[in-house]
Amino acid sequence: MTDPRSDSEQLVVVRQRRGERVRRLSILLVFSLICGIGGFWVGGYYYHDRFQTTSEGFESVREERDHLQEKVTEHRQELIGLRRDQEIDQHSLRQAQSTIRELEQKLKERKSEITFYKSIMAPGDIETGLQVFRLDLDPTRDRKRWRYNLVLSQIGDNNRFVSGHVNVELIGYVDGNRKTLSLDQISDSREKSNIEFRFRYFQSVDGDMTIPEDFKPDSIQVTAVADRGNQRSERVFRWQDKTGEEADVSKVQVGP
Repeated sequence: MTDPRSDSEQLVVVRQRRGERVRRLSILLVFSLICGIGGFWVGGYYYHDRFQTTSEGFESVREERDHLQEKVTEHRQELIGLRRDQEIDQHSLRQAQSTIRELEQKLKERKSEITFYKSIMAPGDIETGLQVFRLDLDPTRDRKRWRYNLVLSQIGDNNRFVSGHVNVELIGYVDGNRKTLSLDQISDSREKSNIEFRFRYFQSVDGDMTIPEDFKPDSIQVTAVADRGNQRSERVFRWQDKTGEEADVSKVQVGP
């Protein structure tokens, strides 16, 4: 048979072990709870401090950004104003220069017309008869194309009409060799080299000429010959004197 006392002692031992386990578990739970609360409090304090520091830094950066944005906007407005003033100034300057050039050109034309009419009506010491009076050259948008205006006149005796033909030749150089081009070779508006004329006081002839790419102009020779009376007039106009080294853009004419 089994000893009853021996069973009783075994039961006591088991009960003691269970109570100790519960006590230890309770202590562990309390300790864990205390650590969790402490950690949460410490973490919350650290997070709050860090958040406050970050918030202050963000606010400072935002204020600096707003300040820089205001400066950028202010400078942009100043730049727009300066550009507008510059455009107005440049436009006014170009307009004034253009007006001055136009007035100077008109003044030159009027002086030339006065001299021309004086020579016809009161020739004085000027040679009478058929005259190659004037040749003008004006540039176009094409740097190789020029407009010409040739004026023939009859000085002195204007009682009768004078008729005949005039020949225009462009003299220059190609690779250092002298070459002469007739007007019909360089002008789209002329099918032949001779231009017929008939007038009592004067006659103006207009047209265009295109200079070949490899041709360097030197002078223009104009020869007018009357059909009657053996009247003849010949003049040579220097290309440099009529055009200058560079074309004056103020004289550029719109159109072909």
